[in-house]
Amino acid sequence: MIVPVDAEIRAKPSFQELRRAWPEIVFHDAISNANWGRLYDERPEFQFALVEDGEVRAEGNSIPVTGMPLSWRDALRTGFDADEPDRLCALAILVDPDHQRRGLSRLMLEHMRGLGHERRWELVAPVRPSLKHLYPLTPIERYVEWRRDDGLLFDPWLRAHERLGAEIVGIAQDSLVSEGTVAELEEWCGLEFPETGSYVVEGGLVPVEIDRDRDRGAYREPNVWMRHPPQAETIER
Repeated sequence: MIVPVDAEIRAKPSFQELRRAWPEIVFHDAISNANWGRLYDERPEFQFALVEDGEVRAEGNSIPVTGMPLSWRDALRTGFDADEPDRLCALAILVDPDHQRRGLSRLMLEHMRGLGHERRWELVAPVRPSLKHLYPLTPIERYVEWRRDDGLLFDPWLRAHERLGAEIVGIAQDSLVSEGTVAELEEWCGLEFPETGSYVVEGGLVPVEIDRDRDRGAYREPNVWMRHPPQAETIER
């Protein structure tokens, strides 16, 4: 059952466990951390969860925006000031790792599309490709061009959007940015960074970059913009 994310849902241990679906490095974007809590207070109708047997299996987050945001973090930065929104921007769909590969991501995505369709809005999504972390050195511009023998997109999460009628409309560079001291980045990534340079880290879509003074570093994650037109028909393949 899909329900609004209220205080009771947020208090459940199973809700907190959803963070396991993403690597720790993505939870340290300053703009996200400054604004994420506002979603539940100021835009509650666009935050929802899937509950089974009293446990939270998945969460979906989105925010109305005016015009096309530059990136994921830009949607969080500007969305709360959108007095006359004209589209819905996806922010996250997290599925409990123990319940993945059950079609829950698609179910959550369909619900999010429905929130936009009710208002005659298109859904735009800065998609985090689910297999890009296996190819962190491949430029995302090349990665999004990979297709299977059947012609569908190579990446499963991009393909899930494509199956629902979405199209790729661009790359969102620096969509999420986690910056910090070298010590902080080592803690977030569970890896030591002995010298200046680029480091492939577990779960990262791109390498972490340590600056030349080995004082600070940054993880700058690109996303893939996909657009779901209003009232798009589901494409079965």
